[in-house]
Amino acid sequence: MADLLLELFSEEIPAIMQNKACEDLNNIVTNALVEAGLTYKSSKSLSTPRRLCLMIEGLINKSPDTREERKGPRVDAPEQALNGFLRGVGLTIDQLEVRDDKKGKTYFAIIEKEGRFAPEIVSEVINDAVNNFPWPKSMRWGSKSLNGLDLYTLFYAFFPLKMALRL
Repeated sequence: MADLLLELFSEEIPAIMQNKACEDLNNIVTNALVEAGLTYKSSKSLSTPRRLCLMIEGLINKSPDTREERKGPRVDAPEQALNGFLRGVGLTIDQLEVRDDKKGKTYFAIIEKEGRFAPEIVSEVINDAVNNFPWPKSMRWGSKSLNGLDLYTLFYAFFPLKMALRL
């Protein structure tokens, strides 16, 4: 298990916006982590006039492996239906299983996905959170803009791995 510290530095955040920004940061990041399969023990967000911080304790190191079964068309279904199902699941006909169902023999796809490591998931989640942060006012520099906070530096520590990003 690991701990995550996310600290966002910005231009001065008005006091009226700080509590909502803390809640939003916590909700966006923790919901995305859980959706990606990473669970944690606790989270807490804090703010100052120039910073938003999120602390997550007890983050697991890897998302769990998943196994999904998808029911496909019947064996005697038109070829177009089978081809559409194969495209949708990304498999070939040799990789499908044929099982007896209520309506006859049916194709089933077994899709197994290996879990992903936490630093990879955390990196994507933080990038998405920063770029899609629901901020009432955003800043622009010349032709560049950032749809979230006016960030100078984004720093997060993932113990025992440490990373720093500059925007």
